[in-house]
Order: sequence, then C-alpha cells, then structure tokens
Amino acid sequence: MQRWSLIIAYIFIIHSVTNSQNSESGHRLPKHEVRAVWIATVMGLDWPSHTYDHGEQKRTLKEIIERLKEAKFNTIYFQVRGRADAMYRSAYEPWSQQLTGILGEDPGWDPLSFVIDEAHAHCMEVHAWFNTFLVKTGGVLSGNSIPRHIMLTHPEWIHQVNGEWWFDPGLPEVRAYNIKVALDIVRKYNIDGFQFDYIRYPGRPLSDDATYKKYGRGIQRDEWRRDNVNQFIKAFNDSVRAVKPYLKIGATPIGIYKNISSAKGQQSYSELFQDSRRWLREKWIDYLVPQVYWTLGSTPGDPDFSKVIRDWMKNSDDRQTYIGIGAYKPEVLSEVPRLVDSVRSVGLPGVAFFRYENIKNVLDLEGRFPNYALIPSMPWKDSIPPNPPLEVKAENIVDGIFSIRWNSPERALDGDRAKYYCIYRSSTRPVDVRSPENLISIILADHNQYTDTISHVRSIKYYYAVSAIDKGNNESKPTFESIIIPEIAAMAKTISLEFKLGRYYRNSESSTAYFPYTISEVSPVSLKIIDSNNREMITLVNTVRSPGLYIASANISKLEDGEYTYLLRAGNLTKKKTLTVNH
Repeated sequence: MQRWSLIIAYIFIIHSVTNSQNSESGHRLPKHEVRAVWIATVMGLDWPSHTYDHGEQKRTLKEIIERLKEAKFNTIYFQVRGRADAMYRSAYEPWSQQLTGILGEDPGWDPLSFVIDEAHAHCMEVHAWFNTFLVKTGGVLSGNSIPRHIMLTHPEWIHQVNGEWWFDPGLPEVRAYNIKVALDIVRKYNIDGFQFDYIRYPGRPLSDDATYKKYGRGIQRDEWRRDNVNQFIKAFNDSVRAVKPYLKIGATPIGIYKNISSAKGQQSYSELFQDSRRWLREKWIDYLVPQVYWTLGSTPGDPDFSKVIRDWMKNSDDRQTYIGIGAYKPEVLSEVPRLVDSVRSVGLPGVAFFRYENIKNVLDLEGRFPNYALIPSMPWKDSIPPNPPLEVKAENIVDGIFSIRWNSPERALDGDRAKYYCIYRSSTRPVDVRSPENLISIILADHNQYTDTISHVRSIKYYYAVSAIDKGNNESKPTFESIIIPEIAAMAKTISLEFKLGRYYRNSESSTAYFPYTISEVSPVSLKIIDSNNREMITLVNTVRSPGLYIASANISKLEDGEYTYLLRAGNLTKKKTLTVNH
C-alpha cells in the first residue's frame, strides 16, 4: 500500500499544467471574461419546454445550470419577463402561461428563486433579463388572470405595431409602471444584475401623435423619443442606487448603433431611438451586450461582425461591453469559435450567446473555454479587494488524493467577506495566479477545504495558491502553500508502470469517489461500476490511454447502499475490486 500511495502521489503531482498556454486559436486565454448565455422562457423557447410538470421543470432547469458550469460558463441571463408576465412571484403581473398552461396560475414554486440558488451554488451570476416595452406578440389577449394582464387594465398605454403590442414609452405612467415592476424584482431577489431588453421603440410605425402632442415640449420627435427611453434608464438607475448600489445594470441594444463602413443595417440610434452610448457616457448603466448577430463578413448583405465589435470597443466609455452572438443562425453557429477569438482579439471582456437551445450541443466551443474565468470586477461599484485566506495547508489524504485547507480571512476595509475562493495549482513556484491555466476551481466561501485530484500528471512537485473573491468580483492577494515529496523525486526515474487498479477513495464532503489505476502500454481502456447481477451502473472511462498513472472519478450518489464491483479492462487485461456504498 505504501508503494502504491507513492506511485499515485507521483501521478497526481506530475500533472500540473496539461492545458496549453493558449487556446485553440492561438490567442492567450483571458483570466477575466464574462461567459454568458441567455435562457429564453417566452414561448418555452429554452425552458420550460413542452411540460407543465413542476418536478420535470426543476430537473431540466437544474440540468441546464450544471451543464453550463461544467462547460465553464459563469453568467446566466434568465428571462424573468417575456410579455408583461412573470417567471417569478410578481406583485404586479401574472405568472407566465408557460409554467402551468394558464396565464396567472400559481405554479407552486418560484423559478427565479430556484435559478438564483442553483447558479450561486455553482459560483455563477444570475441577471434578470427583462423585456421592457414589448407587451405581447400575436392577437388580442383573451381571458382574465390575477393580477390581470396590463393589456386588460391599461389598453390606452399600448399600441399594435406590425402584429406586436408595445407600450408607449412617451407616457410618463408607462415608464413609472415599468420601473415599479422592475424594482419589485430588485428588492425581492438576490440577483447579481438587471438586464433590459426591448428597451426601445418598435420603430417609426408607432402611432404616438397624441402622446407627442401632449408631452413633446416642442422637442424634435426623434430626440423626444430617445429622451423618453433615456429618462426611463436614468430613473431606474437612480432608484437602484438607493436600494442596491452594487447591483449591475445592463442592456442589450440592437447591434448597430450608427452605420459605419462595412457595417450597415438597422440603426438603433436613429430608427429605434436607443442612445445606448449615452447610457454608458452618463454612467446610467454598467454594461451593454449589443446584439451583434452576424458572421465575420461571410454572409452577403450582412454587416461584418469584426467591424461592428471594433466600433463598440471604441465607444465603451469606461464601462463594460460584452458581445451578443446570434447562435440561433446556422451560419453564425458555425463560426462561434472564431467569433470568440475575434472578441478577445479586440480586448472586449466577454461574450453572451443567444440562446441556450442553440448553443447547448456545442458548449465546448472547440476548446475556447478550457479553464475557468473570473467575472471582471467593476471598480466604480467596488474597488476594495477582500483579505486573503489564512494558513493554507495541503496534505496527501490517501493514494494521491490531496486536501487543501485554509482559514477564512477577516472582513475587508469595506466590510466585505469572501464570497468565493479560487484554487490555483502549478508545477512552478510561485504559482502564477495571472494565468487561467492554473485556476483549477472556484468554490463557495462556506467551504474552507478543497479535495484535488487529476487524471494524469507530469511533474515531481506541485504548488497551490488560494485567493478570496468578494461580491464585487475583486480578488485578494493569494496565499501560497507547497508540497514536495522527496521520496517521489528519488523514485521518479525508477518507477516502472504496471497494469494495476488501486483502492478507491470516497470524498467525505461530497458524493464523489476516486479510482486510481495504471496502464503499462497503449490500450483501449474501460473502467465501470457494476452491481451484483453484472449490470453496468456507471461508466467512468471508455477511451484509449497511453502508458501512465490515472485517477478517474464518479458521482455515486444515485447508487443504492450495498456492494458493487469496479472493473478495469485494458486490452486483454482485467482487474476488479469491491466498492462499498453506504450513504
């Protein structure tokens, strides 16, 4: 057992840096980057899809969040208001029909609260995605609900434009109502950000002559329309500062602000009356996600994605701009990895994909997100970093599985405690915490321990660093710890690999079990857990392996209590051991 422990320690220690310093594209990976996905709930486009079963709705929503975390996304834009209805417990608008089949019927649970809890447990942000002035698509609303839909209570606020129903933003009572609805979410929910969509006019067909005559104040109509939207944004910002000053305020304008060379199309400034760059300039919002839903100049008649994003980059005004990518278009989806490269090449701090259903089968993005990324901080909201963790210690628990422990830091000068911890590992000393390749995990601050294991290692030393992240995404200085096992260094040249299956290790703080094994020659390898009737329960490994020492892991939470066998095959060789499950 002692020799096996040393061998497995050697496996673990040797790994250190398996990822390249660069992404597949050759661009250096950013450590700070927003990686967001819109989850559309209107018409059940992404969720809930084709079911009114509450248990199934929760299961699929949880699965979406877990898949995004596994793919190393860090931000969710969850649609809380699609068509003047609610995916949350609203004091003013009816429950969405998508939840029960009946507008206004209480589903018995709160999707927004559920998303927040699940995403925060995975160290991801949730921004409430709010369709602002678009009220309804299609025909006249039928039936009543509690509360009644706004089309029934205030039809005088609403105009039909090209088959859609829109609020009239020129009416002060419309702006006040929408701010009231939005602030209800801000006050009641622990969201990280609030994002306005459809914060614009539908275009010039809107018949607002009477409104303009009453409230125009002699201003040219186009300027007046822009000013109506500006007033709304400014009033919301002023209100949020008084309630939750750290809340991020964002918006998703149409992709072209004004036409430029090689990028012409619908102009949000002059045709939809969105002066989004003024919102940045006046500091009324913290970020924009312009909908740049085009390719890199490969689609005739479309604007060139690269030209448009450079224009946004030049006009960010000391705030943050992330680029919305229209993955719902097949021609855009085929270019997604290159579009990510393009955004990184101009120095913009993030991307967002519209929408989950369109991106769910290509979440790996051809290796563009191989490592975790931290969400960029916003110094104008919070510039004070937390204090670093105390007394970081690393130890070998058993068979090369390592435990990293530390003590919580004291509160920072602004009173902030740690919200998350970042765990770094490297084969060089000191650990370069600037490199995302060394960031192996981000965990909640209610844990002061991390169990580390890796599948294949390539070093005789390893080093750790742990840092704290506060609610403003500021990172503390790291606290370092290292382990060098002299016996491993001495044995490194003499270890001869043999086909072997080691004793499993169960993490006492989770449902994960680890299974070490070694392969002596290139072989197709399978490692499975089977029950007493030889039924396959879990497949851990099914691939071709080179000679080496490996550690596989599996979540065994769904296995019933009892004895199982874990079976290793490599070519014609077989090894098996007993796994005891006792929850």
